[in-house]
Amino acid sequence: MKNLNRYKFTFGKKQLTLTTEHDNLFMEEIERLVQEKYQAIEEKLPNADAETKALLLAINALSVQLLREMEHAKVEAELANVKGMVLKKNVTLVDLDELEEKV
Repeated sequence: MKNLNRYKFTFGKKQLTLTTEHDNLFMEEIERLVQEKYQAIEEKLPNADAETKALLLAINALSVQLLREMEHAKVEAELANVKGMVLKKNVTLVDLDELEEKV
């Protein structure tokens, strides 16, 4: 089992402690992003309660993640296609080489 790190930060008005496999440098960057995105929602919806803001933050994050996963899947499919073309081309070259050896 990996070493777990306990990372504390404040989200809205709540003090949170996260148990994570990530180091403090990574978690500081996560905290910075969370604060930045939360502040953007705060500016657009100043009268929304903290729970609504947190839910919007989570939904926005999952939306970005889904878009990236879809793009990743598209790139993976393109890569598989290119690999298939390269393998087909390599087989063709090997076949030609074998033909030359037989002649």
